[in-house]
Formats: sequence, structure tokens, C-alpha cells
Amino acid sequence: MAIKDILAVVDTGDKDERFLRDALAFAEFHDASLAIVVLSALPASDYALTVALPYVLLPDYTEAVEAKQQRIAMLARSTNVEVRTISDQPAVIFAKTAVYARYADLVLFGPSDNYDHPPIRRDTLERCLFASGRPVLILPTGYKPAAIDHLAIGWNATREATHALRDATMFAAPGARIDILILDAKPTVQGHGSEPGADVAHHLARHGFTSTVVPIQGGDVSDAEALVEAAHRRGAGMLALGAYGHSRLREMILGGVTRDLLTGAPLPLLFAH
Repeated sequence: MAIKDILAVVDTGDKDERFLRDALAFAEFHDASLAIVVLSALPASDYALTVALPYVLLPDYTEAVEAKQQRIAMLARSTNVEVRTISDQPAVIFAKTAVYARYADLVLFGPSDNYDHPPIRRDTLERCLFASGRPVLILPTGYKPAAIDHLAIGWNATREATHALRDATMFAAPGARIDILILDAKPTVQGHGSEPGADVAHHLARHGFTSTVVPIQGGDVSDAEALVEAAHRRGAGMLALGAYGHSRLREMILGGVTRDLLTGAPLPLLFAH
């Protein structure tokens, strides 16, 4: 399926000019419509320290939103870009953004350091994953869109990984190479089967893709770092991952691949849940 509707998410800060340019270039490359949603979080008791001081007045938020809209208009120039602003409590922002995402083919985020309020970005991203049914793509800073003839999938034989594989093929050029990265995999009756990676490799071959099963052994780095390093080392133009194969609570407490990579990486990260 071609990418025709893209939703990019920013906040009212001024750190994201590079991401805005990247999002515009990405939409132009795919000949897709681009909507930009601006998150303008009003102070709430649980976000007061991360979003703004409790005494910040509403006019300050209004001015910030207007300034951001002007910046986007200047960057977009004659490009037809829709700008939507959500000025509300954080919980409402998360819910509304996820609803907007349902009507896009893809949701774009920049790296965490491109946002003035990273916690708001993280929680909005997670809500989009859990509630929109759409994939989320985190672009690295300065990303130049191109046809992807080599991508990687972090494969753990879960439902989430299956969704990530399906969404990743939207980006794959005909006959693209796909590396199937398998971390510490063992044969199982349910999931990997008798030969980890073999079944998904056969599936991809039927769709005209050349695939390579790449076993990865856990070592001195985290699982997230091991997957990113393997994809980067092998020259993949994108890494696709199933998001929150374990429960979100478990990842919050013990850590996990999804949680570790939500800030971004040196290559585009595609998440699906």
C-alpha cells in the first residue's frame, strides 16, 4: 500500500526545525499529504515540572502556538500542509493525537532531543502505538528520504513483530533485501518453530524479497543497542520492530527494547503494535 497520508508530531518548542524540514522532504518524496499536529500541553499537577511551571499563564501558550504556526508556514512555503493544534491537558493531547493518527498511513516523530518536552512526546508516541492502529516512524536528525532496498526487522515471532514486518514492506523497494535479526532465539513449538527465522524468510521470498537470517547473541550491550548496531553495521536503511511485545508495565519497570529506543537511533525506526 502506498503512503498517501502522513501525520507528523511536534510541540511548541523551537528545537525541531530540522525535523520539520525532514518531515516535509519525507512527504514530498512519497508524494503524500502532510498534516502536522502541534502539542500545546497546559500545566497539570503530574506534568507541572516537565511541561511548565504552574504559574505560566494561558496567553503564553497562545503566543507559543501562534509562533509555531508561523514557523511551520515559513518552512512549508507553498507546500500544502495542514496544521492542527491541540492545547489541552496532557491526557487529552494523547487521546486526540491517537485519533488523528487513525486517519493517516504513518505517524512521524523526530528524535527526543528535537522536543522541548520529551515526556509529552514519549507518552503521545506510546498512545499512538497502542490506540491508533498505525505504525510510528522515528526519523534520525537530517534524514534524507530514499528508496529503501535494504531494511532490517527485529524478529521475535510475536504478533507485534508480524505487524512491523507488514508495515515495513510499505517502504521496501521491489526485490529489496531484508535482514531478519533474531536475538538469542531458540527453537520453540509456538513462535520461532524448529528453525528460528526460517518461516519468515520463506514468507518474504514468496513476496519477492531476498532475506538473510542474522542471529544476534546478547552481550555487553542492551538488546536495543544490539539490534541497532546489527542493522547499522549491515547497512540497512531502516529497522522495523514490534512495539511492546511484553507488557508496557514490565518494560517501564525492567526496561525493554521498545522503551530503550523511543528516543531515536542513527537510522529510521519503524514501530508497530
